[in-house]
Amino acid sequence: MRYSVISKGLSLSQMETEVLKAGGKSVKKAALVDELFCELDEPSAEKLSTIPGLKVRPVRVITPTSLIADPVLPVGMPAAQQIMTVSDVFQTMRSYFMPPLSGMGLTVAVLDSGIRKTHESLKRKIVYEFNATEAPGHDDIYGHGTGVAYLIAGGTGGVNGRGGVSPGASIINIKVLDDEGIGTEETVVMGIDKVCQLAQDAREAGRWPTDEMYPNIINVSIGAEDTGEVDDPMRIACRKAIEDYGIDVIAAAGNAGPRRTTMMLPAAEPEVIAVGGVITGDLQIWERSSRGPTVLGDTKPDFVFWATSLEVASHRGDDRYDEKSGTSFAAPMVSGLAGLLWETGRRSYGEAWTFRWTRAREFAPFFSIKPADAPMMKGNTYGYGMPAMGTMVGMIDRPEPVFDVTRMLPMIMMMGMIGVIGRR
Repeated sequence: MRYSVISKGLSLSQMETEVLKAGGKSVKKAALVDELFCELDEPSAEKLSTIPGLKVRPVRVITPTSLIADPVLPVGMPAAQQIMTVSDVFQTMRSYFMPPLSGMGLTVAVLDSGIRKTHESLKRKIVYEFNATEAPGHDDIYGHGTGVAYLIAGGTGGVNGRGGVSPGASIINIKVLDDEGIGTEETVVMGIDKVCQLAQDAREAGRWPTDEMYPNIINVSIGAEDTGEVDDPMRIACRKAIEDYGIDVIAAAGNAGPRRTTMMLPAAEPEVIAVGGVITGDLQIWERSSRGPTVLGDTKPDFVFWATSLEVASHRGDDRYDEKSGTSFAAPMVSGLAGLLWETGRRSYGEAWTFRWTRAREFAPFFSIKPADAPMMKGNTYGYGMPAMGTMVGMIDRPEPVFDVTRMLPMIMMMGMIGVIGRR
């Protein structure tokens, strides 16, 4: 059986020594997040767990948070007549700027089932690939990651071209689910470790955060039941990515609502940006969107976004599109939105200006909207609400350079004045 071994005071080399002494085999090290995975029999695992400084537990299974797939659209059928075409909405918002926004400079690592990079909307968007599973290749056989990537950075070009939120963004394809849609804590942690390595390499090479090989966000539209363990392997890896490598982690809340305490991991981790779902084109909560509080009592989700009847690129063909629902597809739109907000700020304040959801969350009440009958403060259904979208053109005139997100409050407050753009 595969086990995770977490340090409670020992170094990674000391952990490996103890594991090998206990008879551990097929050892894999996630060096940047200080975790180790190995094959052990149960008696050896129990003996290893008695060593001070180690925590040993069986590796859990991870699945997509969105297991609901609406009927596939026939090839060539006008998607906008049946479902929400995200490009229609965001193209309007991007076009308020001159030149139009594209989200260029943002790089999102998609931890999922792989991506069909030959799809017409994703060509030349994938800048790096890594497979943490035993499945061959990096392609999306299961049919989940392609849709997630599309909502972040898809784009076919042209006035009526289909696409996602930030068509100028880059995607790092990290395959952590196999061709059956199944992964483990090990594959997810190893995927996060690889993204942290890429960020560290970019730093050491002196690259700007806008470099396509400098990951800014990890999108995790997968998860497992929240156990309430503070030192859960995925929690630790996410915290390391956020705190040590400056990478935002945005995760789908899950589709286990309307029951309370159904927030999945890693969305349940306080440092992670958890995204629930509302009915597309509306602000009403989607019934199946997972609710807080978490097992540890934290208020979640953080935000909500559209989650029903969304058009996404299909893994079935390079010119095919599917209709999907679920919080798995709400999270990537929040990931993509970071590209537009960051690009807007750089134009106003200069290339050194940065945007991170983990910091902007401090001002969430100023830029989030939700129904009038929802609690004013952060709640366990809507979180802070849905980030308001729309134009900010002309709102900031010749600003002084801003390098600290805590000084972006005036802009965020103005964003809060902007309403939601609904269905076309």
